[in-house]
Amino acid sequence: MFASKAASMLLRRSAASAVSSSAPTAAATALRNGMANMRFMSSDVATFDLTGSFETHHLDTQPNNTIEMSKEELLSHFELMYTMRRMEITCDNEYKSRAIRGFCHLYDGQEAVATGINASFETADSWITSYRCHCTALARGGSVESVLAELFGNVDGQTKGKGGSMHFYNKAHNFYGGQGIVGAQVPVGLGLAFANHYNAKPGSPMQVAIACYGDGAANQGQIWESANIASLW
Repeated sequence: MFASKAASMLLRRSAASAVSSSAPTAAATALRNGMANMRFMSSDVATFDLTGSFETHHLDTQPNNTIEMSKEELLSHFELMYTMRRMEITCDNEYKSRAIRGFCHLYDGQEAVATGINASFETADSWITSYRCHCTALARGGSVESVLAELFGNVDGQTKGKGGSMHFYNKAHNFYGGQGIVGAQVPVGLGLAFANHYNAKPGSPMQVAIACYGDGAANQGQIWESANIASLW
């Protein structure tokens, strides 16, 4: 019940803010102009040059330096990122008002990371991350209501209200949650990668696994032990 009210509050606030801004910012004006120009483009496919934006390590083949995306894909990514931000703002407000208890680790400013990973992944791929996992759970088959329900300790939450902010989980979409211990997700992610390798059928592509961690976990020993085991395997 609380989660449903918070979700509807989120949508009402978003709509109200969109209507009430009488003095548009330069960024908003540029966005509207860009969308207007997109409507009259001869093609609804945009090409992006990624040269120099990434490095590879010990790969037989490298990804392409250019990608193409349709207008529908771009709008879908924007909608997901916008929903993430509005959801996290609502979580922040509810936590400060003490309606959400316990921990509440937010993902503000990192929305593009989860959205980009999710765009390149398949549902069968495995994903595990740190305790800052609200938005990853949303991208990986969740909903605003299920995220808020979990934070409010409601039975409709992703882990029936028992996990809270740090422990989301969605087996149906191969999301193995947030880990409450700094860096603990990396060795588990290594196990997920080994499971994918073990279960891969001969001649078929192997599903991948990703373990996300932040700066605070970069000096944890288990991360480098996992990297060493991965290189041996």
